[in-house]
Amino acid sequence: MKKLIVILLAMASLQLSAQVEGHYTYRHSFNYDMEGNHFDVSETGTMDFYADGTALDSARQVYTATLKDGRKVVWEYNYISPSRWRLEGEDLYFAGVKGMLRMEVVGDCPEPELAQRIASMYSRSIDYEYKFHLDTLTAEKLQWSFTYRDGHSDTWTFYRK
Repeated sequence: MKKLIVILLAMASLQLSAQVEGHYTYRHSFNYDMEGNHFDVSETGTMDFYADGTALDSARQVYTATLKDGRKVVWEYNYISPSRWRLEGEDLYFAGVKGMLRMEVVGDCPEPELAQRIASMYSRSIDYEYKFHLDTLTAEKLQWSFTYRDGHSDTWTFYRK
């Protein structure tokens, strides 16, 4: 009986890996503080997972910043990140490829130096491999979550196309 359970778990793990590949759409929001400024970010994008362990994350990101002096500014970025991924059980490891990130402001660019520092921050750390918990993987949906050092967690939901 134990051998049967081990075999079934191994088969389930292989099926999960095979199911990750595909083209997904997503919407996600997050916020953070940097240099005394507060950023509320929303993104709408696509994620493509390939069988060779590569991925492509493409999004339109809208940053609404409340600057330390109280002013509000908005930037829209075109975000393109060639990435790599791997699945180990219920953990999905994901990282961008160093030197390949493209994060460019589209349209009006108030506070251009700050806009560039935002993109530079991502570029410097894009190759950090995050360990996401794979919450859901079905024919229609992939959902992962991440718990930050401060204890709060975030969830991303991707819908297969």
